[in-house]
Amino acid sequence: MSIETMNEHNGIGRQTSLYGFIAEEAQQNRLSVSMNRLFKAAGDDAMMIPMNIREDDFFYTLSNMRDAQLSGTFIGPEYQKNASEIVDTQSELSAACGACDIVTVKDKKLIGDFIAIQSLFELLDEKGAKKIAVIGSGALAKAIALSPSDYDLFFFHEYIESLMQMNETVEIDINRLGSGCDLSSYDAIIDASTIESLSMVTKLPALCIDLKNAKQFSALRQRASELGSVYFGYEEQLERLTQNAYAYIKNI
Repeated sequence: MSIETMNEHNGIGRQTSLYGFIAEEAQQNRLSVSMNRLFKAAGDDAMMIPMNIREDDFFYTLSNMRDAQLSGTFIGPEYQKNASEIVDTQSELSAACGACDIVTVKDKKLIGDFIAIQSLFELLDEKGAKKIAVIGSGALAKAIALSPSDYDLFFFHEYIESLMQMNETVEIDINRLGSGCDLSSYDAIIDASTIESLSMVTKLPALCIDLKNAKQFSALRQRASELGSVYFGYEEQLERLTQNAYAYIKNI
């Protein structure tokens, strides 16, 4: 079998478009497997390679992709802020929220973007959710606030100061996440934070969403289980996330 035809049998040929997935535990994440299934089903000569990278090696690894054979890479949540500081250019949304979840390589330049929002919005639309409570003030929360939508968004945080700082760049509805908080009047809640407990929430909406995988602690997953709400995490959204990532790299 020649190297040029190996990819038809899950191999890598000279013309194969290579993509990476950089995370601390990339091989434990099913994104690469899911993406490679899409490549194979479409007959694409392409492959995604999981890359377990330590924090100390991330800058070196991503920077060197300018001269590597990879066409791009997906970035795990733990490195998305770092990636925004390394890329040469990035989308308006990526720059505004200070994070990249995908980096493509063109003419030895690293181009960053943030595309997870599309998958979240598609899920909200599918469930008919319009009134949304968002917990957090970080990159994902900023991206939700900055992305055009028809949702009524209400932002919550334990510390109002964090939301006030966020409000300096994008106008948001600010709410304190405090004791006895009843969120049942919302159609859905998105936890875009790293909060360790949601015990102060007495009632949740029927739909609870975050992007944490099964190995990550999720305060929302735990509280949704306790209160009987439906929870969608990373695994439940993986197919949608992969489809959108695939469409993105096919269209650039």
